[in-house]
Amino acid sequence: MKRTDQSPPRSFLRFFRWFCHPELRNYIEGDLVELYRERLMTSGKRKADWQFVFDVVLLFRPSIIRPMQPSHSFNQFTMFRNYFKVGVRNILKYKVFSFINVFGLAVAMSLCMLIVLMLAEQKSYDQFHEKKERIYRILSDREHSKAPSATTPFPLPMALITNYPAVEEVTQLTRGVGGDATYNQRVVQMRGYFADASFFRVFGYALAKGNKNVALSAPNSMVITAAYARQLFGDDDPVGKTVDFTNRGLPNVGDGEGGEATPWGSFTVTGVIADVPYKSHLKFDVLVSSSSMKVLYDSKKLADLRDDWKFNYSSYTYVVLAANKSAEDLEAALTDLTWRKKENLDGLKGFKLSAQKLTGITPGILVSNEPTQRLPMMVYYFLWFLAAVVMISACLNYTNLSTARALSRAKEIGVRKVTGAYRSNLVYQFLSESVLTALLALVLATLLIVFMRPAVTGLWINQYLNFDLQGNVPVYLVFVAFALFVGMLAGIYPALHLSKAQPVKALKNSEGSRSGKMGLRKVLSVSQFVISLFFITTAILIYNQFRHYLEFEYGFSAENVVNIPLQGNDHHKVANAFAMVPGVVDVSASDIVPSTGTENGMSIRIAGTEDEYKKFGVLQTDEHFTGNLGISIVAGENLPAEDTAAGDFILVNEAAVKALGYTNPNEMVGQVLDPGWGGSTLRVIGVIKDFRFTTPANGDGIGPLAIRNNPSSFSFVNVKIAQGDLSGTVQQLEKAWKRVDPVHAFKYEFYDDQLASVYRGFLDVVTILGFIAFLAIVIACLGLLGMTTYAAETRKKEVGIRKVLGAGDLGIALLLSRTFLKILAIAIFIGAPLSYAVNNLWLQKLPNRVDFGFGTVFVSVLILLALGLLTIGSQTLRASRSNPVKVLKSDG
Repeated sequence: MKRTDQSPPRSFLRFFRWFCHPELRNYIEGDLVELYRERLMTSGKRKADWQFVFDVVLLFRPSIIRPMQPSHSFNQFTMFRNYFKVGVRNILKYKVFSFINVFGLAVAMSLCMLIVLMLAEQKSYDQFHEKKERIYRILSDREHSKAPSATTPFPLPMALITNYPAVEEVTQLTRGVGGDATYNQRVVQMRGYFADASFFRVFGYALAKGNKNVALSAPNSMVITAAYARQLFGDDDPVGKTVDFTNRGLPNVGDGEGGEATPWGSFTVTGVIADVPYKSHLKFDVLVSSSSMKVLYDSKKLADLRDDWKFNYSSYTYVVLAANKSAEDLEAALTDLTWRKKENLDGLKGFKLSAQKLTGITPGILVSNEPTQRLPMMVYYFLWFLAAVVMISACLNYTNLSTARALSRAKEIGVRKVTGAYRSNLVYQFLSESVLTALLALVLATLLIVFMRPAVTGLWINQYLNFDLQGNVPVYLVFVAFALFVGMLAGIYPALHLSKAQPVKALKNSEGSRSGKMGLRKVLSVSQFVISLFFITTAILIYNQFRHYLEFEYGFSAENVVNIPLQGNDHHKVANAFAMVPGVVDVSASDIVPSTGTENGMSIRIAGTEDEYKKFGVLQTDEHFTGNLGISIVAGENLPAEDTAAGDFILVNEAAVKALGYTNPNEMVGQVLDPGWGGSTLRVIGVIKDFRFTTPANGDGIGPLAIRNNPSSFSFVNVKIAQGDLSGTVQQLEKAWKRVDPVHAFKYEFYDDQLASVYRGFLDVVTILGFIAFLAIVIACLGLLGMTTYAAETRKKEVGIRKVLGAGDLGIALLLSRTFLKILAIAIFIGAPLSYAVNNLWLQKLPNRVDFGFGTVFVSVLILLALGLLTIGSQTLRASRSNPVKVLKSDG
């Protein structure tokens, strides 16, 4: 009945009728309704409704509540115990179907659980800080930048703490600390930051030795980790001891080798960070007091950025929000600050600052200049999407096989309904079976995780992400809840579908009731194979792209070239020592290794013009570099040998000639260029042939490039080795290295291997997608196996009669396979164009992409067909070869 405006709130009236004692209900309800109508007339409907609700709540007391029935809970327990027993019996009775369901769900659940472990581990970062809920990292952004930057201008902390009460505390970490610490002829390589005295007031790192209130106050003081304290001092107390530090500009992220070694002087160890496995987005071996920077400024060993608001690439800023302030107050302060700076300073167009919560950094949004490598949240969204697709496919298997078994369970359903079972009882029965199946799958999935974990932690990319994938109690509780959810999700449709059967029709159990068309089951099976075909196509395509990058033509000769980090040594000494080694063809030097992921740039225009600056790539090399890598000079001459004027000459590539508006390389020779940094002008001495100096995944074309002879920036020597005994020559190079530098270990990489290693991440993606494709096709084939097994079982009498009448094995196999072959055909018809279209979308955005046509899709189709036909044929051929006498005798 439709509720009128004169009626009290219906939900609370029902609640009252449910809990009130039957003997009191009519009397109390009459008084409640009468009182409600009086209030309706005097106070209005809104107030009357609220007072009615209040009255109902007050009436909910022991003297009015209906008496509890002690036997009810016992009956409930007995009922659920019965559900459990029947569920176990059905699982054991239909062993093949149960195995397919349990194994399929376990495989899919293990993938989901693996992602949960990854996400849980990432969420555990930065949880040890006492003020974690009030700590924010400040991000900066500039116009046209692809992502915000984790670094900020150097003067920012002072401006925040001085002018904005929303900030209780602020600390700053400045990059650039990375080199060799020496104590009693013991040398240890350390990387870290300049940190101010407020570092330990913001973050929760504990000191095993030293006073954290003053540890970073005095100039030329440093705090080191316990692991590095043991390396330098052994069992001695490090506090108060002095080390000599030579900085090489080693980066905090990655394996970069820095540049020229610069002695920074002596530093006193004032603290040792406790040897606790801190999980933090910050990784460091040493913290040098920020007050030490003034000495380095004065000695010109460090760039002075104290008043530079335009340079925002070297410092990280963290603030503690005042206890009575909100994140909105901090954002308002940052907005006000940027507005004031843009008003007073040129060159800050589009510049803005924003706040990022400390606990939201890992994982979080995609940010540039991160202090450590990590997976952004969007990667987890993508992984969740893939896992959800596989999980849904496994649930479809359960739904498919359960509805297919409706005929075999028809008598059970009919008997239960005739003996008084309600539909809700049957729904609970079937849901209990699906939940039980999911819990069994959870046990198997946990075992699968044990084998999958080493494969994930062994991926190349994990050396940067540091996953250990160890679970804890909350994670295991999530697993159990997830299994219950999967059981409900997989079983809800079969439960509703099977429980709606009418008793009379169910008890007839006629063969004619079996539909000739598969309907929903066909749609579910087709969906699974469409998904499988898509994953197979994607995995093959990414593998082809990986191979394409490995075989890419860079335009220079990397064969038999060994790149050796200088580790702060003078490149002349190292080059001269290597040149004396038999088997060495040539030796050159450079600041970076081209095409391996590290890139430097600058802005250039023709001097004396008002043209816009063009963005150039920059290589710092000696005069031997182009010849060593087989890069030809098309106009002019090579860089001059090192002297006082060598740095004023540059080589440019053919792309630079076009970028600056020239058509003939000879016209470029002699031109004077204006570098955007405001330094001295550069004269073009020659033009080289274009070669790939960035990774092929970075862009389609070859950009403008300038090469300059600047020895102070050299970090590598490039040694060309003659064909022959490569390992023997490398051993001789190591001996020569030890004569020049007996302290640092000899490190080297063949250039070919370095170019290939750039795409190890690609190989990881191929591995992950290939594994997911394998899971998807296994689950789909398991479902098909179950369907064909069931079809063969239900039609065994028909097969026996046909064989008695003379039908051949092949004909019967084709008859049983017809429906499933149609499923494969429809899946290919839908999945092939879909796989091509979707994969082509992302491929078009990839630089230097591989050719992608229907040939790749055709290979995927063949793989799908082979697996599908193998699955179908294994059961239909077995059924067709059965003995008709035994079949008909057992059926009778």
